[in-house]
Amino acid sequence: AQTASKIAQKLGAELVELADLREIGFGDWDGLTNEELFVGHETQYQAWRGSYDVAPPNGESLKDFDVRVNRSLDFILDKFSGKTVVVVAHVMPIRGLLRIANDASVAGYWRVDLGPASISIARFWGREGAEIVCVNSTSHLSS
Repeated sequence: AQTASKIAQKLGAELVELADLREIGFGDWDGLTNEELFVGHETQYQAWRGSYDVAPPNGESLKDFDVRVNRSLDFILDKFSGKTVVVVAHVMPIRGLLRIANDASVAGYWRVDLGPASISIARFWGREGAEIVCVNSTSHLSS
Protein backbone atom coordinates (compact mmCIF):
# COMPACT_ATOMS: atom_id res chain seq x y z
CA ALA A 1 0.00 0.00 0.00
CA GLN A 2 2.95 2.35 0.58
CA THR A 3 4.13 2.19 -3.02
CA ALA A 4 0.60 2.68 -4.37
CA SER A 5 0.04 5.62 -2.04
CA LYS A 6 3.23 7.35 -3.17
CA ILE A 7 2.39 6.82 -6.84
CA ALA A 8 -1.17 8.12 -6.39
CA GLN A 9 0.11 11.17 -4.52
CA LYS A 10 2.72 11.90 -7.19
CA LEU A 11 0.13 11.58 -9.99
CA GLY A 12 -2.65 13.34 -8.10
CA ALA A 13 -4.76 10.23 -8.64
CA GLU A 14 -7.47 8.51 -6.63
CA LEU A 15 -6.20 5.54 -4.60
CA VAL A 16 -8.54 2.56 -4.66
CA GLU A 17 -7.48 -0.59 -2.81
CA LEU A 18 -8.86 -3.85 -4.17
CA ALA A 19 -8.68 -6.85 -1.86
CA ASP A 20 -9.10 -9.07 -4.92
CA LEU A 21 -5.65 -7.96 -6.14
CA ARG A 22 -3.81 -9.19 -3.07
CA GLU A 23 -1.15 -11.84 -3.63
CA ILE A 24 -2.21 -15.46 -3.99
CA GLY A 25 -2.57 -17.23 -0.66
CA PHE A 26 0.54 -19.39 -0.30
CA GLY A 27 -0.63 -20.79 3.05
CA ASP A 28 2.08 -22.81 4.80
CA TRP A 29 4.50 -21.90 2.00
CA ASP A 30 4.30 -18.16 2.65
CA GLY A 31 7.80 -16.73 2.96
CA LEU A 32 9.54 -19.77 1.44
CA THR A 33 11.70 -19.39 -1.66
CA ASN A 34 11.25 -21.55 -4.76
CA GLU A 35 14.48 -23.31 -3.80
CA GLU A 36 13.13 -24.14 -0.34
CA LEU A 37 9.93 -25.49 -1.87
CA PHE A 38 11.89 -27.69 -4.28
CA VAL A 39 13.93 -29.15 -1.43
CA GLY A 40 11.24 -29.63 1.20
CA HIS A 41 7.97 -29.81 -0.72
CA GLU A 42 8.89 -30.76 -4.29
CA THR A 43 5.97 -33.11 -4.98
CA GLN A 44 3.35 -30.72 -3.58
CA TYR A 45 4.98 -27.73 -5.30
CA GLN A 46 5.05 -29.45 -8.71
CA ALA A 47 1.42 -30.53 -8.26
CA TRP A 48 0.43 -26.93 -7.48
CA ARG A 49 2.39 -25.46 -10.41
CA GLY A 50 0.83 -28.02 -12.75
CA SER A 51 -2.77 -27.71 -11.63
CA TYR A 52 -5.56 -25.20 -11.64
CA ASP A 53 -7.27 -26.90 -8.69
CA VAL A 54 -4.45 -27.83 -6.28
CA ALA A 55 -3.72 -25.42 -3.43
CA PRO A 56 -0.67 -25.18 -1.18
CA PRO A 57 -1.38 -26.51 2.34
CA ASN A 58 -3.74 -23.97 3.94
CA GLY A 59 -3.41 -21.84 0.79
CA GLU A 60 -5.36 -20.85 -2.29
CA SER A 61 -5.74 -22.71 -5.58
CA LEU A 62 -4.95 -20.98 -8.83
CA LYS A 63 -8.62 -21.47 -9.76
CA ASP A 64 -9.83 -19.48 -6.74
CA PHE A 65 -7.13 -16.87 -7.25
CA ASP A 66 -8.01 -16.52 -10.94
CA VAL A 67 -11.63 -15.79 -9.99
CA ARG A 68 -10.39 -12.90 -7.82
CA VAL A 69 -8.15 -11.47 -10.55
CA ASN A 70 -10.96 -11.62 -13.10
CA ARG A 71 -13.36 -9.98 -10.64
CA SER A 72 -10.85 -7.18 -10.04
CA LEU A 73 -10.44 -6.62 -13.78
CA ASP A 74 -14.22 -6.43 -14.20
CA PHE A 75 -14.34 -3.79 -11.45
CA ILE A 76 -11.51 -1.77 -13.02
CA LEU A 77 -13.04 -1.92 -16.50
CA ASP A 78 -16.44 -0.87 -15.14
CA LYS A 79 -15.32 1.90 -12.79
CA PHE A 80 -12.50 3.33 -14.88
CA SER A 81 -13.66 2.75 -18.46
CA GLY A 82 -11.59 4.82 -20.88
CA LYS A 83 -9.14 5.95 -18.20
CA THR A 84 -5.54 5.16 -17.40
CA VAL A 85 -5.20 2.98 -14.31
CA VAL A 86 -2.05 2.15 -12.37
CA VAL A 87 -2.19 -1.24 -10.67
CA VAL A 88 0.36 -1.79 -7.92
CA ALA A 89 0.46 -5.43 -6.90
CA HIS A 90 2.63 -8.44 -6.21
CA VAL A 91 3.78 -10.85 -8.91
CA MET A 92 0.82 -13.22 -9.23
CA PRO A 93 -1.92 -10.58 -9.68
CA ILE A 94 0.18 -8.89 -12.38
CA ARG A 95 0.80 -12.26 -14.03
CA GLY A 96 -2.94 -12.87 -13.92
CA LEU A 97 -3.81 -9.57 -15.57
CA LEU A 98 -1.18 -10.15 -18.25
CA ARG A 99 -2.50 -13.68 -18.79
CA ILE A 100 -5.98 -12.27 -19.38
CA ALA A 101 -4.63 -9.57 -21.70
CA ASN A 102 -2.76 -12.21 -23.68
CA ASP A 103 -5.85 -14.46 -23.80
CA ALA A 104 -3.59 -17.26 -22.57
CA SER A 105 -4.48 -20.48 -20.82
CA VAL A 106 -3.80 -20.90 -17.12
CA ALA A 107 -0.25 -21.94 -18.08
CA GLY A 108 0.27 -18.26 -18.89
CA TYR A 109 0.72 -17.62 -15.17
CA TRP A 110 4.08 -19.37 -15.34
CA ARG A 111 5.37 -17.89 -18.61
CA VAL A 112 6.13 -14.37 -17.40
CA ASP A 113 9.11 -13.38 -15.26
CA LEU A 114 8.52 -10.21 -13.27
CA GLY A 115 11.19 -8.51 -11.21
CA PRO A 116 10.64 -6.40 -8.11
CA ALA A 117 9.37 -2.89 -8.88
CA SER A 118 9.08 -3.69 -12.59
CA ILE A 119 6.53 -2.04 -14.86
CA SER A 120 4.23 -3.91 -17.21
CA ILE A 121 1.67 -2.14 -19.40
CA ALA A 122 -1.48 -3.56 -20.94
CA ARG A 123 -4.31 -1.75 -22.70
CA PHE A 124 -7.77 -3.22 -22.34
CA TRP A 125 -10.76 -2.49 -24.55
CA GLY A 126 -13.30 -3.93 -22.20
CA ARG A 127 -13.30 -7.71 -22.30
CA GLU A 128 -13.28 -7.62 -26.10
CA GLY A 129 -9.56 -7.21 -26.50
CA ALA A 130 -6.27 -6.15 -25.02
CA GLU A 131 -2.76 -5.25 -26.06
CA ILE A 132 0.38 -5.89 -24.04
CA VAL A 133 2.69 -2.90 -24.46
CA CYS A 134 5.59 -3.90 -22.22
CA VAL A 135 6.46 -6.51 -19.61
CA ASN A 136 8.95 -6.36 -16.74
CA SER A 137 10.52 -3.01 -17.61
CA THR A 138 13.06 -1.94 -14.99
CA SER A 139 14.66 0.99 -16.82
CA HIS A 140 13.21 3.42 -14.26
CA LEU A 141 15.25 1.75 -11.50
CA SER A 142 18.62 2.77 -12.92
CA SER A 143 17.93 6.49 -12.76
